Amino acid sequence: MTLWYLARAAGVMAMVLFTVAASIGALGAGSRKPERRFWLQYVHRSAAVTGLVLLAAHVAAVIADAFVDISLSVLVWPFGSGYRPFAVTLGVLAMYGLALAALVGAARGRLARSQAFTKRWRSIHIAASVGWLLSVGHGLLAGTDRSTPWMLAITISCLAAVAGSVAVRARSHAVQARTPLSLARAGRFQ
Repeated sequence: MTLWYLARAAGVMAMVLFTVAASIGALGAGSRKPERRFWLQYVHRSAAVTGLVLLAAHVAAVIADAFVDISLSVLVWPFGSGYRPFAVTLGVLAMYGLALAALVGAARGRLARSQAFTKRWRSIHIAASVGWLLSVGHGLLAGTDRSTPWMLAITISCLAAVAGSVAVRARSHAVQARTPLSLARAGRFQ
């Protein structure tokens, strides 16, 4: 039963840390001050890496525990899970998206020399956002605590944090797009 508690705690904390990473990432991308952007990126990456460690602990504890019927093969064929197959599939797809973003992000410095990669970085990095959203769905459908008030509060807080950060970023971009310099660059300044 200890492994099951570890799996639940690691899964919830991974979702919280991925939420911190997503929120800070959305806010940091719009920052114009280099020093502020540096620290926001540092927190973003630290939260993401810690989330990945907790995700690995979550997966290992779930597979090692006999409380539910989840084997190592679920990482390759998630629909074969004996425990809530759709919810487990969402979790595995979330893990794939987050791992893809992490691997590409880790190699970003080397790959940034290529103009083609630089242009595609944001579209590849969107896998992390999709992974985060799938992980929230996984938690809502697979978690044994999913209907408890405290877990619903955590999940709603995670959704609100990311939605708020994205709204602040969108507003920041809209305000910047109306500056005289941005209008002149777009050829709309009169």
